[in-house]
Amino acid sequence: MELHQLRYFIAVSETGSFSRGAERCGITQPSLSQQILKLESELGQRLFDRLGRSVQMTPSGRILLPRAQRILAEVNSASNAVQQDVEQGKGSLTIGAIPTIAPFLLPEALSELRKRFPDSELHIREDTTDNLVRMLVRAEIDCAIMSPPVQESHLKQENLFSEDLFALLPKKHPLASIGELKVNMLDGLDAIVLQPMHCLSAQVDAFCNEASVSRNVSCTTSQLSTLYNLVALGMGLSLVPEMFVKKAPSGPCVIKNFSGKVPKRTIAMYWHAARVRNPLGEFLADIVKSQHR
Repeated sequence: MELHQLRYFIAVSETGSFSRGAERCGITQPSLSQQILKLESELGQRLFDRLGRSVQMTPSGRILLPRAQRILAEVNSASNAVQQDVEQGKGSLTIGAIPTIAPFLLPEALSELRKRFPDSELHIREDTTDNLVRMLVRAEIDCAIMSPPVQESHLKQENLFSEDLFALLPKKHPLASIGELKVNMLDGLDAIVLQPMHCLSAQVDAFCNEASVSRNVSCTTSQLSTLYNLVALGMGLSLVPEMFVKKAPSGPCVIKNFSGKVPKRTIAMYWHAARVRNPLGEFLADIVKSQHR
């Protein structure tokens, strides 16, 4: 028994005619008649008496009609409820983000998402790019905010925005009193860097290599907050993203922008290409884009 057969049965019952029932359903009369015959065959009961031009329901047809009407009403109600829930942002979203993005980007964006959709349930998974990629492939998270390049054929990339990288200097550093810096000024200087598991570390390395800048790495760390404190103590300088700069405390360090070719990174949302996208994730992507125009 299929839903479209019940729809055709109801249409014939309510119009009293196979031709008018077919017209209501937008199909040809032979097609409708064929589906009614299949329904009768499956039930093992005749549903209509064909009396020339007129059609009358049999006792079995009269028994089926209210049940068929209830079934379709429930289906329509479920469909409307699902659509309404999607529009109202009901449901849950598990969002992944790398550590150099999550604490600076997600709180405001998710707060806005929650204001728009107060019935939503939000979960954050902070991890490295490699681990988040595995989670996406295994469908353990709905989407992830990372910084390309990300090498995985199963994923689709949606760019959200790009941001500049800034120089973070100790207050007494020789470059602290200069206006804008040029990247080649970093050559040979002591530097604090993130450990290689972070994509930001590789991005900074690539930019410095392109500019033929060699740094003397005095210390590595896994957290931007630790990196900031190490710079503040005069152990070296570092390159940090704009979103970190906006949240950084004032005082212990000096922040400088670059002139000429400015180092940048792209922030993107990643989805599993073969999965249906979670609407809450799409709403979140729109919010992030609007907050960084």
